[in-house]
Amino acid sequence: MKLYNNLQSRGMTLFPLLKELGIEDQIEQIQVAYADMHQAEYTSINPMGKVPCLVDQGVVISELAAIFTYLADKYIEKGLAPALGDPKRGAYLKWMFFCHGPLTEYMDMKGLHISNEQMEGKRSSLTFGNEDSVFSFLKKGMQQANPYLLGEKISAADLYLAYWLVFAISFKILPYLDEFRPYIQLIAQRDSMKDVPWFQKIND
Repeated sequence: MKLYNNLQSRGMTLFPLLKELGIEDQIEQIQVAYADMHQAEYTSINPMGKVPCLVDQGVVISELAAIFTYLADKYIEKGLAPALGDPKRGAYLKWMFFCHGPLTEYMDMKGLHISNEQMEGKRSSLTFGNEDSVFSFLKKGMQQANPYLLGEKISAADLYLAYWLVFAISFKILPYLDEFRPYIQLIAQRDSMKDVPWFQKIND
């Protein structure tokens, strides 16, 4: 497998997953400079000109949530994804694609300093609705975590969500709500998160 990435990109989110799966040495890491992302050599692989992008036996997987889901399923024996027949599979996918869709869209708009009033005016056309909806969804999920999103076992969805929560809190995109603290502190104890700077900052 080849993973096209950039150390300043969202692809950094994948590193804890690779550690949890124990496959770091099975993936060839290819760093793509931002200046090269829209050059023909790379767009022939991913026409979107974005990283990360995983290539496995000629199959190109180009979206972050898709790469998470693909790898967790490929190494299903590691226990980071519910099997297809598992009732928890639905909740697992819900969280994976909430992160990739509504949460990411909300974070991007906040990063562009779009006001809550402007977002409210476009509520019907936004995947996240409005800020209150995002916070309500996250709070309920954190309150129901026992201790992880799907119960007693951690999943790839936990790794994905926790990374984005901590990143957003570190850059003041999201507040560090009390409802988030037990969950984030739990994930921060994982060996796979020890080298993630956002986790160290937030728990200092």
